[in-house]
Amino acid sequence: METTLTGLTFRILEEITNGFSEERKLGQGAYGTVYKGELKNGDEIAVKMLHNTLEFDDSQFENEFKNLMSLKHPNIVRLVGYCYETHHKHTEYKGRLVFAEIIHRALCFEYMPGGSLENHLSDELHGLDWPTRYRIINGTCEGLKYLHEELSPPIYHLDLKPGNILLDKNMVPKLADFGLSKLFSEEKTRITQTPVGTIGYLPPEYIERNVVSNKLDIFSLGVVMLNIIAGPRWRSRSAEMSSQEFINHVVGNWTTRLLATWDGSMFEAYCHQVQTCIEIALKCMEIDRNKRPSISDIMHKINEKETMIDKLQIKYEPDVLSNHQGKLPSYSNEFVTLESRLGSNLNLSDIPENKEADQHNNTSGVKENVEEHDMHQIIIPMEQPDYPIDVHPVKPWILTCNVLGSVDILNYDTQTAVGSAIFIARMEWFVVGHHNGFIRVYTDEPPIRQVKRFKAHSWNITCLDVHPTEPYLLSAGMMDVIKMWDWNKGWECIKTFDMQSFQQPNGILFNPHDTRKFAVASMMGIQVWNFRTSRREFTLSGHESLVNCFDYFTHGSQQYIITGSFDKTAKIWDCKSRTCVQTLVGHMDRVTCVCSHPDLPILLTGSFDETVRVWNSTTFKLEGVLDFELGKVISIVCLKGSKRVVIGHEAGLVITEIPHGQPGPSNRS
Repeated sequence: METTLTGLTFRILEEITNGFSEERKLGQGAYGTVYKGELKNGDEIAVKMLHNTLEFDDSQFENEFKNLMSLKHPNIVRLVGYCYETHHKHTEYKGRLVFAEIIHRALCFEYMPGGSLENHLSDELHGLDWPTRYRIINGTCEGLKYLHEELSPPIYHLDLKPGNILLDKNMVPKLADFGLSKLFSEEKTRITQTPVGTIGYLPPEYIERNVVSNKLDIFSLGVVMLNIIAGPRWRSRSAEMSSQEFINHVVGNWTTRLLATWDGSMFEAYCHQVQTCIEIALKCMEIDRNKRPSISDIMHKINEKETMIDKLQIKYEPDVLSNHQGKLPSYSNEFVTLESRLGSNLNLSDIPENKEADQHNNTSGVKENVEEHDMHQIIIPMEQPDYPIDVHPVKPWILTCNVLGSVDILNYDTQTAVGSAIFIARMEWFVVGHHNGFIRVYTDEPPIRQVKRFKAHSWNITCLDVHPTEPYLLSAGMMDVIKMWDWNKGWECIKTFDMQSFQQPNGILFNPHDTRKFAVASMMGIQVWNFRTSRREFTLSGHESLVNCFDYFTHGSQQYIITGSFDKTAKIWDCKSRTCVQTLVGHMDRVTCVCSHPDLPILLTGSFDETVRVWNSTTFKLEGVLDFELGKVISIVCLKGSKRVVIGHEAGLVITEIPHGQPGPSNRS
């Protein structure tokens, strides 16, 4: 919503809230009641009608209004309008008719459909998952850092609590309710007689001596963080434990929950992240305010853990485990290197970029041992392996990535590095999506240069796909709407598609048979959308766990979809009848990648059980099992025009031929 800050009459506020009806009531506090309002253009806003009480006077209204006017940050709730009107009404007073003055004060904000954080708190074994809780912690800290260190003079919130942290539809947190906040000059500490804050979130120096400083907000932040991590009843559980016992107890519970979803390095990294956040929260609540960290110190420690998670997400996130044409991963950093594990490297730190570009780091490539068992098979063991994610539609190039955040271009005919990558072949571009929500577009011809960089999503971009003929790019962010971008219109967002229910898209792909449609994998099914009508046409659901990969294929004139799931199965779906016609069983662990070979009538499924299974795409019978003893299978790509496939394992890369008859006509449209 792009509503500009404007004055609204009391009559308009009555109309858009249905006369301040109970049905429109969002909440009530000491100084006002909040209602949901809908403007004539359809935009929704939150209307905070302030009470006419001695506790809230014109000076406090003016204070909150001025504070909010100056605040512009993605983690601060945005002021979009206000109302200040004085009416005189005749009424009886001590037996006489008099004119009484009635003041209507209101502040109007962007509407936050997620409500307050208070409504989403639960213990570590239930409710929001860890990545969501971490994102809320991180966003809350970013908002507080903006108030304390990026404004001059700084603002102290003085009433930070879950009820004053609001969530948008993507669960992005925004600090709200600045009625008690104060502007501070260089003097960091004050003694005040004005009541501030909420019991339970106030530090001892204020309760005992009315001392106010930026460390008051830090104490409140610590309490908020523990509420997010361990739920609102953490105090009673921690009362009979030492700090270390409490940390061990909460981390132990999160370990149990995380173990059901993650394993390996990713699991360990999340556990370390949980422990770090608890330790930060307890440090924020030190009795001696001088021992509490600054918000910059807190952000530094949190970002250290975030960087480690980002590097590992390339390896473990479902969006990287697929091999769809045009689909790209979410990268760990805002730099990309083009390099080959088998040759010299070209990195983007030397590439001239536009004004928005940041400085890039250099990740040097290391030549690895290559084992050629025969002319049809190459095994490349690696300590930090590259995972194949895409192939060029014409040239013999494989796009790979690794846990260090680099992008490698491998010529699979010569096993040498090449100096370009083309993901949008007709435009001679390649596109990269980043964990911070940015999309970057690069040219592929030397000298490589960045031609576009823009904020596409609020957080991690999980998957991308390119339309085969139109100038469209689809992008999906974690628990965000899907967006369609038109590069002929300066990369304008021309469509959005709301999956609802805070679902995380794990893969997205245009339908090769009907390019007006695309499918997206999320939760336990596949949603099929028509982008011309912006409507979801149907959902294919039947797996017992997360669907994290899929591909289209055809047999005769009939189109099918193959899906892979954490429930250890793959399923075949008839697109016409919209039913499951076969379940492929046999894997002993989650299915991480599936694909249809473009030139052979086979389907391939890879799993964390370290094997790739080869299935007949006509009979759906198992034809063979590949096991190269290189650990979990992360991704598979097929090389068009040959029988070769590239398999990414956690300990290396394999280029091998599928032992099948002569390549026949493509079974992919």
